Amino acid sequence: TKLRYCERVDTQFPVVFAGEAYVGEGTVLNVSVPGCAIHSREQVQPGSYLEMRILVPDAPSPLRVGLAKVRWCEGRQFGVEFIQMPGEDQVHLGRLVKKEVSLALLPQSRAWQEARS
Repeated sequence: TKLRYCERVDTQFPVVFAGEAYVGEGTVLNVSVPGCAIHSREQVQPGSYLEMRILVPDAPSPLRVGLAKVRWCEGRQFGVEFIQMPGEDQVHLGRLVKKEVSLALLPQSRAWQEARS
């Protein structure tokens, strides 16, 4: 397992991405502020660069990633690091990750409190 320095949340967000000579689509499997993991039929190469649009439910517009670097590939999955992202999209992503992490922790903390009372 890789050491994580940031909260990562599981998702099923549609994503469209473009490299130098191709356009692909897939599903964002998990996301954090510095990057995400994607499942796609499109073959990408580690070290290549992508532009991305992530479709977040209930959001007025997609999250725009101006530049992302492919860090790893395993089968039909690959991970990217976000390099350039508009400020408003960075803020939206930060809020999204924080909200999802809070929701994920809620049931555990309630159960823990009830067990202790």
